[in-house]
Amino acid sequence: MSAALGAPGHERVLDIDLDTLLAPTGGVSGLRARVEDALCRHDLRVHLILLCHGTDPQRFTTTARLCRALGPVLRTDRVELVVSYQGGPVPRELTDLLEPGDPVWSEHPTLAGSDGALLPQVGKTEHLLSCLAMLRSRSWNPDRQFVVFLDSDYLVYDPVDALVLYAPWALGFSSPDGGAPADTRFTGLEFAKGGGLRLVADAELTMKASTDRTLSFLDLLDAAMARAVPHAPTVSATLPPGALPTRQVLERTLTPALLDELTTAMGRYTQAGGRSSRGLSQYLASRNAHPMEEALTRFPFLLHGDQGATLAAWSVIPLAPGYGLELSFLAAALRSGRGRVTSAVALPHAHLPKNDGSNFALGVEMFALLQQLIGADEPVAARGRPMRRASATPLGYQLVNLDPPSPVPARYPPLTEWTTVEENQR
Repeated sequence: MSAALGAPGHERVLDIDLDTLLAPTGGVSGLRARVEDALCRHDLRVHLILLCHGTDPQRFTTTARLCRALGPVLRTDRVELVVSYQGGPVPRELTDLLEPGDPVWSEHPTLAGSDGALLPQVGKTEHLLSCLAMLRSRSWNPDRQFVVFLDSDYLVYDPVDALVLYAPWALGFSSPDGGAPADTRFTGLEFAKGGGLRLVADAELTMKASTDRTLSFLDLLDAAMARAVPHAPTVSATLPPGALPTRQVLERTLTPALLDELTTAMGRYTQAGGRSSRGLSQYLASRNAHPMEEALTRFPFLLHGDQGATLAAWSVIPLAPGYGLELSFLAAALRSGRGRVTSAVALPHAHLPKNDGSNFALGVEMFALLQQLIGADEPVAARGRPMRRASATPLGYQLVNLDPPSPVPARYPPLTEWTTVEENQR
């Protein structure tokens, strides 16, 4: 482990919530203006990449809606927003939904390791690595490029959640030629991890409120209130223009009666998701004796799919496949010694329903990986005895073996150790 992680007085993780970030800027528009000024002044670039795959029409719809939600708010000459499609030529069913001119990446390079083994062509981590390879092939300065990967299957997502991932890096960038940062609070940041609460929203609620763009959290609040308390005023009409519906803003702005009705409505039509992530956080909180454990407790949603870093930083960290991507990203960021990591507490979001075969098995796999990343004495998979759980029967619980035991996902080498395989060499 890098000595910097546990060094006294060296703050590696910076907590950022929307109220603190927006306070000196006059709202989202003011923050966006300051960020765009910093990007121009220091000659910086931001790449927002929406990862899309498969043939599910619902995923194509959510991808197009997210583009419409993010584009008008975030896309500028300095911020590139692209859809990256994994799995062959881009389906017509997807391109027909996108706006004319929306860039789509589909011809991803094939990567080979030092042993000649090819990087698999499926999986989120593999998709991410191929996108990074494309950016490196046309990069002019990896330290001045910030790359943010977003899931494309959001039902509820606010553009400000993406902005908060790269805004602190841009505002805190200090040029070697003496250009001062716009905000010294953020100096030295090189990694960002999103931490918005994941919601499981009532399907009928999101369908009835659907538009041609991804719903914002405020849209969801209005839809829940309209269904639960039709006579109540909408939340959007009650808040000041441009205000974000953070918990603090809602508590300051709404009357106690309206706040109670809103809380009841949201409790009826949504529930908190991310059980595996909460389980990992509870495990870390119960130990908190190892420097990595203490650092990871600062992130409210360990398996949240939004993360960003400079292209230079992305290129030198080993990443695990599947849901291990998020954990390995954080562990590598904290150990790297390159720069600080932001833990961005953003507005709640909602995905399309997941089709994971077993949440319990997923939890075991991520627990095993987490122990390995932290540096536990003995990884779970190496203990040589079966893991057991209590299974319910008509006569009570019966201990059964978990079959098969979940392996620890192996991390890929850093991108700098891969080479691109030309089409005619395959």
